[in-house]
Amino acid sequence: MSSELSETGIEVKASKDLAHAVAEDDIESCATMSLDPILEGKWLQPGTHVDLIGAFRADMREADDYVLTRGEICFDSRDTTIAHIGELRIPPAEGVISESDIIADLDQLNTAKAVARLPDTITVFKNGRGAHLDLMIANAILKTEKT
Repeated sequence: MSSELSETGIEVKASKDLAHAVAEDDIESCATMSLDPILEGKWLQPGTHVDLIGAFRADMREADDYVLTRGEICFDSRDTTIAHIGELRIPPAEGVISESDIIADLDQLNTAKAVARLPDTITVFKNGRGAHLDLMIANAILKTEKT
C-alpha cells in the first residue's frame, strides 16, 4: 500500500517514535484492536483530525481521555456506537466526558446541524459501523487525487 501511495505523490514514511509522528500529522487514523489507548491527546496539534476506526468492542479503546476532552467528537451512528463501543462508552461512564460532549452523528453532519469547525479545532470521528466506510472514502480521495 505504501508504494502505491508513493507513486501518486503522497508521502509515506515509517516512524519509530509515535509521539513525534503524531505531532507532525494533520490527520491521525487508528485502525487497531487495542484494549488500551495508544493515541495520546498531548501529542495532537491544533487543527488535527482524528479518525478512530478500530477498537469496535465495549472493552476496546484507541484514544486516551485527553484526545476526547480536547476534541469535538462526532460518530457515525448512535445505535452502533455510544452504548456499544469502549471509546464512547467508557469515558462517559467514568465521568470524563458526557453524552452532550458528543456533538454530532453522520445524519447531523449531513444536515448542517453540526457546529462550524474553527481552524485550530481538534476533531474526533469514531466509526462504529465498520472500517469499510473509511476504506471507501479513502479510495474516493485517492481517485480524486489522481485526476
